[in-house]
This record gives sequence, C-alpha cells and structure tokens, in this order.
Amino acid sequence: MIDEVKPFVERRYRTSGENALMGESLAGLFIVETLLKQPAAFDTYIAIDPSLWWDKGRLTEAASGLLAKNKPMKKRVWLSIGRETSEQPVNAQRFVAAIKALPSGAVELHDEPRPALTHATIYHPTALEAFRTLYPRPAQ
Repeated sequence: MIDEVKPFVERRYRTSGENALMGESLAGLFIVETLLKQPAAFDTYIAIDPSLWWDKGRLTEAASGLLAKNKPMKKRVWLSIGRETSEQPVNAQRFVAAIKALPSGAVELHDEPRPALTHATIYHPTALEAFRTLYPRPAQ
C-alpha cells in the first residue's frame, strides 16, 4: 500500500498531497493498526466499527505504548463504533484513551459512536458523514 499503491495513485492522478485511509470491520482494524504502527503513512485515518476485539483486544492493549513509540503528529482520526461494539466497549475505550493521552494537537480525534447502527448498517451513513465532516465543501 505505502510503497506501491500510494506512489501509483500520485503518479497517475492529480492529488492534493493529503492521504487518507478508510476501512470498516477487519479493514477498520487495519486502519487502527496502521495508525499505531506506521502513523507517518497517512494524514487521516477513518475506522468504522473496527474489529478491535480481534486477538482478544491485544492491539488496543498495546495502543499507548505504540503511540508513544511512533509519535503520530498532526493526524486526523475518525472512529465510529456501532451497537455491538458499544455493548462491549473496553477495546474502543482503551484506543480512545490512548489517543487522548497524546500531547495536544498531535491527533484531531472524531470519536463518533453510533449505537443506533449495527455492524451491518454502520458503513454507508458513517462513511458519508466522515467525508463530509473531514472534507467539507469550500464556501462559495
């Protein structure tokens, strides 16, 4: 993704230079893991109902240490959690707490719980909301 896809897109299309990564479910877990382990890879990370429970939540257990080690700066993170995850919130809470513990200005966090949406229904409305919030239309 970093070594091949990003350069391909930048060569082939006109870009602004800002990079974003978005995913839902296990792809959302990939978003969180990329932020924690390679924060310089992208500017904006959008994780929609990520499967933070995977591997018994070990990624969120390690979140504080990984963020301290990799020091993300000037990143934007959108995290939306649906009903099922809201009912077992420990992993999401650990991840959010790790981000909030960073120095002010390091990460602009949009913690957007959506308990009225399920894992099966959260993606489309939340993805659109994330894009509209993070990339508003210029005033005309």
